[in-house]
Amino acid sequence: MSNTVIMVWKQHMNSGFGDLLRGTIYLHKLSQRMNFRLIVDTQLHPVSKFLVPRPHMYSSYVMEHQSEIYYGISKDPEEIVNTIKTAIKYDKPLLIMTNALDNYSESPSNGCKHFMRSLLIPTEEFKRYFNEMCTAFRIPKIYSIAHFRLGDEELVDNKINSEQYNELCGIIDVQMARTPNLYIMSDSLHFKKYLCKRMRPELIVRIIPTTPIHLAHPDTDVEKMKETMFDFMLLTNARIIKTHSKYKWVSGFVQWASHIFNVPLINMKPKMMVNLYQRTTNTTVQPLPITTSPLVRNRTFQKMF
Repeated sequence: MSNTVIMVWKQHMNSGFGDLLRGTIYLHKLSQRMNFRLIVDTQLHPVSKFLVPRPHMYSSYVMEHQSEIYYGISKDPEEIVNTIKTAIKYDKPLLIMTNALDNYSESPSNGCKHFMRSLLIPTEEFKRYFNEMCTAFRIPKIYSIAHFRLGDEELVDNKINSEQYNELCGIIDVQMARTPNLYIMSDSLHFKKYLCKRMRPELIVRIIPTTPIHLAHPDTDVEKMKETMFDFMLLTNARIIKTHSKYKWVSGFVQWASHIFNVPLINMKPKMMVNLYQRTTNTTVQPLPITTSPLVRNRTFQKMF
């Protein structure tokens, strides 16, 4: 009996980077409960170019048996459990890709956080790139991030929603005044271009000028993907993350960066909208618990290990 489950990171149209992290966290939780060995294989996903390789005894097996991957995308968590129960009885490992999670309000265990951080260690080359980008964008060692998730209509379909941009400007003005060294990040390039025209010159430098992309799309340009990974690593090293999403849920891109690296996450939505989100998903997002210290991070990635 193999008793091995391999979470395979691949690009899938319905599973972004946040989805991969969420599914991996769930499988780690199940591995503790069901006593199976969990391996995470990243070699089939382009983000592996920026992360320290994690070879394992089944690396070749994964490459040779890609057609056998079970895609548990948007499946009920109980279905994932039943699939694993059946699979681990056999002599071969289960190859799975999932974004399932049974409890969105539960913070991962410390053991799970350590496990997830071990998957997200940047290569030396990417560390140099990260530091060069921080220097170019004038990002200090201590900073906070305001992340605006405007949705796949903008990120994927390239649509423009000027009315939404106007509404968000008021929130940005307030947050900039409240939070020192606050930098703006968004999944909408159009929104960032809009802000560059509206904001005072001394604040324009606070807009992270990367080109956002959806990491799930197979035709994604590698260099643009590198910029999006820069955004993610920037989140993991922030002092605080403030978030605003057009959806009822918080962006997984920021939520799991916050959970895994113990960065406080604050919802910038008006109170009425936060309450609506909490009632709909039974999730509390403001603020999340802080379990380690110190909060201050720097560009040496010392908190990523």
